[in-house]
Amino acid sequence: MRLARRGTLVTVAACLCVAIAAAFSGPAAWAATKTLVIEAGKTARANVPISVPVPEGATQAKMTDGAKEVPCQVAEGNLCWVLDDLAAGATKAYTVDFGAACSADPKAVQLDATAESLEVSIDGKPFTTYHVDNPKIAGVQIKRPYFWPVLGSDQTPMTRPWPCADADPSDKAKKDHPHHTSLWVAYGEVSGVDNWSNAEKAGWQVHKAFSKTQSGPVVGWFRETLDWTDAAKKPNMAEVRTARFWRLPESGRMLDLEVAFQAKYGKVVFGDTKEGGICSTRMRTELRADKDGADGRLVLSTGLAGDPAWGKRADWCDSSGLVAGKRYGYAIFDAPGNPAFPTRWHARSYGLVSTNPFAVAAFEKGAAKNEVTLEEGKEMVFRYRLYFHAGDEKAAGVAARYADYADPPRATWK
Repeated sequence: MRLARRGTLVTVAACLCVAIAAAFSGPAAWAATKTLVIEAGKTARANVPISVPVPEGATQAKMTDGAKEVPCQVAEGNLCWVLDDLAAGATKAYTVDFGAACSADPKAVQLDATAESLEVSIDGKPFTTYHVDNPKIAGVQIKRPYFWPVLGSDQTPMTRPWPCADADPSDKAKKDHPHHTSLWVAYGEVSGVDNWSNAEKAGWQVHKAFSKTQSGPVVGWFRETLDWTDAAKKPNMAEVRTARFWRLPESGRMLDLEVAFQAKYGKVVFGDTKEGGICSTRMRTELRADKDGADGRLVLSTGLAGDPAWGKRADWCDSSGLVAGKRYGYAIFDAPGNPAFPTRWHARSYGLVSTNPFAVAAFEKGAAKNEVTLEEGKEMVFRYRLYFHAGDEKAAGVAARYADYADPPRATWK
């Protein structure tokens, strides 16, 4: 399997980085006012997170579109903003002043970290909390960090509360699969260790530190270092996990997840097992596509829906259902640069949706087992986007939003 190299924000095509970098020269170039032209391409764009490289040394920017100021920020050497709309085939020009600062609220996307968790809010409203302390809740030992709650449009919870919370008796969520912790990262066979279940012999993911956290007017993000271990907490793999939270209109929420596996303690072997999801979710009951859901729908980008979607390859997977009579859902996008793209989906009508890039024989009867080795000192990177929306996949324009992610607008500095 081909290995991927970890980079910066993924909304910029690699070919653009060279062209953009070449547009700046001279020691004072970062302070200049520049024109940035965005080309929509063949897709109509709507609320697209974009980041483009800026000159080394630039730490701020003020951006206008000719009529108004556009909230933006400089993060990790990139200018970040959200393109509100652009018709297919159209272009849009921005004026960017690297000598001035954006006047938007610097904490519109707010991150607040403690020793146990990191809370994320957007425009003063909670989005999610990332828990890193591996607690024991209502008798269930949680062995990996997780996001819970995860709130979509209208502040509607998108994932199952149990076992992340000891839900009250009125909660309809079934108490099965106690290792399904809302939104998390895991895999069932890592150098012989089960890092999927929470059985006594299963491994752990041990949080080491938040190496970086940043709030901002457009995007907030954190970078975390972890060790994957055996049951005795002896590490067998290191990971750097990055999550970015974009400020979108109230109708949607968006989270970008980057998982960088590092063979720091010797080579790592990923086994062929269905029990895994590098990006894993357990949806709230109403979104289920079985008898317990409320008109729930589980569908792949290929059109396969319900149980036939299990183990199949696709660019994205979407789940939706009726919550208090209104349809809500979420999609997971697989990045084209990921190993084994497009991924297989460990997606179940009972509520699990996860990406499994390693298994083959576990999903295809008669296929040879597939083991993937990450050699010592090497790194393997996976990137995903989660899009929380109102409506089903068609009403939410999931296919178009995937195009924004997989084939972003072209950016050119003038």
